[in-house]
Amino acid sequence: MPSSYISSSHKNPSRKSCEQTIKRILTREFEEYGENHHFKQASDFMIYFESLHPSSPSLTKQVQRAVSSLNLPRDENGYFMINKTAEEYKAEQELTHLLKDSQLVSLDSCTPILIQTEAWKRAYIIHLLGACTSMQNLCSTLTETNNGILIYTPVPEKLIAYLSDFMQIESDEILNQDQ
Repeated sequence: MPSSYISSSHKNPSRKSCEQTIKRILTREFEEYGENHHFKQASDFMIYFESLHPSSPSLTKQVQRAVSSLNLPRDENGYFMINKTAEEYKAEQELTHLLKDSQLVSLDSCTPILIQTEAWKRAYIIHLLGACTSMQNLCSTLTETNNGILIYTPVPEKLIAYLSDFMQIESDEILNQDQ
């Protein structure tokens, strides 16, 4: 056996190689269990690396460098997360904080109504409609779109009648346009 083969088998893996191995281990953990329940720190990976390489302080350092270089986010229990970046995890935490007291409302029972109007007046119209107390019961959501103002309403006939007064048209004309 060539001496280079023997000496290379005793060499520590490169940091890059350790990173790839750690990623594989964490990916496998995520695929099997849906999340990581075993790996919190570099020393948790040492059993695997020591099964392939002789235990040494330099191997430990290399694995520590690899874990540090990966900059993996940690969940609330301190376990490494492989399925998202630190930025994604931070954004999820912010969303959790911001949406904590929010509610999800289905718009299945609502009808979309579009007011086609010029872009320069949309924001002001939305402001005025939002300030109208009579709109509170007529409108579930009100938002600007690229060609008008989209309103989701549970009572389309009442909303159309209400808006037709401002538009100076008959609500029957609007309802007949849909057919």
